Amino acid sequence: MMEKDKIKIKLERHKWPDEIEKEKKKKKKLLVTVLTIIVIFSIGWTTGAIFYKESPSATSGELARFERVYNRLLDNWYFKNDMDDPASEMIENAIKGMIERNGDDHTSYMTLEESQMFTESIDMSFVGIGVQYFADENLITRVFKDSPAEKAGLLPGDIMVGIDDILIDDLDEDQDIKDYILGERGTHVSIIVNRLGEELTFDVVRDSINALTWGEMVDDQTAYLEIASFGSSLRQATELYLREFKANKAKNLIIDFRDNGGGYLDAINELSKLFFKEGTTIYFEKFTDGKEIEYVLEKNGSEIYEFDNIVVLVNENTASASEVFALALRENLGATIVGNTTFGKGTVQTQVQDGVDNSFLKYTFAKWYSPKMENIHKEGIKPDELVKLSDIFYTKYVVLDEGEAINYDQVHDGVSYVQKGLNFLGYHEGRTDGYYDKNTEKALLEFKDKSGLAHDSKIDQETIKSVYSAVIKEWSHNRKDHDVQYHKALEVVSQ
Repeated sequence: MMEKDKIKIKLERHKWPDEIEKEKKKKKKLLVTVLTIIVIFSIGWTTGAIFYKESPSATSGELARFERVYNRLLDNWYFKNDMDDPASEMIENAIKGMIERNGDDHTSYMTLEESQMFTESIDMSFVGIGVQYFADENLITRVFKDSPAEKAGLLPGDIMVGIDDILIDDLDEDQDIKDYILGERGTHVSIIVNRLGEELTFDVVRDSINALTWGEMVDDQTAYLEIASFGSSLRQATELYLREFKANKAKNLIIDFRDNGGGYLDAINELSKLFFKEGTTIYFEKFTDGKEIEYVLEKNGSEIYEFDNIVVLVNENTASASEVFALALRENLGATIVGNTTFGKGTVQTQVQDGVDNSFLKYTFAKWYSPKMENIHKEGIKPDELVKLSDIFYTKYVVLDEGEAINYDQVHDGVSYVQKGLNFLGYHEGRTDGYYDKNTEKALLEFKDKSGLAHDSKIDQETIKSVYSAVIKEWSHNRKDHDVQYHKALEVVSQ
């Protein structure tokens, strides 16, 4: 075959040995933290129809070149038979390839199903009872405001022991109690709990749950508000907690945007009505043609919730809409930002639906700027108080080759991961650079003995997984003890 006839195809189903090797290496680089893993959402999604002037179309010659390649593959490509619908799938792959190679991670092409899943992930809505719990102990840690669980009388600290006529201890390992709690809206579920030694039964009516935000009074002057995503009903969910804070005469507020990847543009505007006065600039948008729009809060009749001091918690996963709001709070209300440098997404996306196949094109159409005209794209927001968590939270989870084990006196990323994990868990105070020394061995053996693992000094995948699991459990159960960013926020907001 002549060189000019060769066509390189990105293929998922059939992989050559070198591709498999690359994929294995990629898996080893998988970043896993014990914090909530999130999707980086795009601000600027609109719900109405999109109207735009047509751009100059590609020439017939350019499209003909694409068509020649497409037809050749459709006629002769060996692997086309692995596809359910080669003609349609190759077009879809071509569109996605065109978008992916343009260097904008926030422009994407989605099927109708993918778009629906994306929307659901932003809104964080589901049908259930409205609790968060530790899966290993079934201990309820949060009851969401105005949820079926709250209305029925469930409380944080309750330990779930049964659901309907099923005892949780009788469930198999592969059975998840979540599957029994979730269900159709309006249906009843009986939740049996142990509350301080007393067994209680609650009849709960399942309903739509808004998990976008959660809050509590930390002390008699300080309130804490965690916002997980800028979904469509964020304002309503947030105001439920702000009313409670006002009733408790809270003077200080901590807003937690950590791991908040953003959401809808409209949600920013709606949430702003609860914090800012009429005439306040929230952000700017700048377009490719040089035009600029200033988003100024108009009179809306909403109650404004004011606080003497506001601290905003952020981390490396704080992105997009949450960055917009964090800067608006800092530049308009003097809020202090605590945590890590944020993700740095300073662009705005919108979507347009194809009227033929119902697919969606989400694309970048503008950049956003703060009230003081700061754009943080690819740089992030620098916090006023830089505070980092334990090193394990920023360390890549290590995947070993099958059967691989690391032994004493070796240097390996897996050793560094275990060292940092054992350091967080209180077993190890020595080096964390990946060299397997005697102090590491001593700490590991102590951890293995207490965890019921084999009493040997090798580090294999089971060891790494066990350390990871122990870190998650410790963080989940004793988060307030380890969350130094939260501690700093409390210190700053009380000054």
